[in-house]
Amino acid sequence: MSKELTGRQAIILIAIAVCATKFFILPSNLTARAGQDAIYMMILFLIAEFLLFMVLVQISYLNKDKTLHQLLQETVGIVATNIIFAVFFVFFTCKLCINIIETYTFFLGTLYDGLSPILYFFPLALLVFYMTSVGLKTIGRSAEMLWVFVFLGIALIVAVAVPSIDISYMLPVFENGTQSAQEALFKNSLWFGDYFVYMFFFGKIDFRKNYVKKIAIVVGITVLTIIFFIIIFHCAFPYTAGMRHYAISDISQQSSRIATVGKIDWLVVVVWTFASIIQTVIFSYCAEESLKKICKIKQKYISSLIFIAILGIVLFLLKFQIVNLLNLVQSPLSYTSAVLLIIAFVVIIAHFVNRGKQYGKKSY
Repeated sequence: MSKELTGRQAIILIAIAVCATKFFILPSNLTARAGQDAIYMMILFLIAEFLLFMVLVQISYLNKDKTLHQLLQETVGIVATNIIFAVFFVFFTCKLCINIIETYTFFLGTLYDGLSPILYFFPLALLVFYMTSVGLKTIGRSAEMLWVFVFLGIALIVAVAVPSIDISYMLPVFENGTQSAQEALFKNSLWFGDYFVYMFFFGKIDFRKNYVKKIAIVVGITVLTIIFFIIIFHCAFPYTAGMRHYAISDISQQSSRIATVGKIDWLVVVVWTFASIIQTVIFSYCAEESLKKICKIKQKYISSLIFIAILGIVLFLLKFQIVNLLNLVQSPLSYTSAVLLIIAFVVIIAHFVNRGKQYGKKSY
């Protein structure tokens, strides 16, 4: 089986997918509900999520030539596999809605206040159609070219924000207990779970030496960056964080250095959109692949067109409004993230069942 991703491309895609939308409205949503307590709960959750991700990385490394669909089909059967991929389709479609609507309203509030939803969605749909049609190899190459801009965007944000924060605003720890923090995390659970895109890389990565170690280091640094960013945001706006809209632009604008540097906040905003675009494409790929497996569609351009039509219908029903989006993701659909955790454990069990079958055949 020819491999569609190099190890380097897989690492870059995961690192960008994990952090892209966590720099928009998530920090204000968390702090509005539970202040710094939500941040501490998020830190614990991100650590647990990272550990689960590393287990999945090891499984992909031990099953180099098996895709997720093959691994599941051989162990849990066709029906259960289709159900799992249906959950994946719902999950990634919801995450795409979060990504697209957040970015659209972000542009309205910072750069283009007259941008219509149709003018925004049409070129995005063309991009998604092209990238999902040509496959994972092109997506990986694009991410490999753009990652440096994402890195520079993060570096600029941290550079302009750090001098004005007071870390004492993060104390005390869990002053009001953990219940409100747990509720805040659950209500925003669909902003997490980005690691699950990695399961769609199973059997498609050209593994090289020290791959597991490299991805652990890069993604670990990415997780620490997310945590650091949200702490900076809360400390920069200790009393008004919950009333803010877009953390990435608010942080860049509040720094005293901006007055001397000029409109560097615009530069940060434009550069960071590369991360959002890459995340949109990779989520679209996962959703389209799920749809193709469920409906047994052979031609990728057909499944891509059907997926874009479904995505467009959902987005226009939501009217590209953040309020409608929050009502959607904080509905029973938020349980999708919990179901995905169960599916992750199903994949782990499937791995051991598959290894057991292989060992049995060798013994025989």
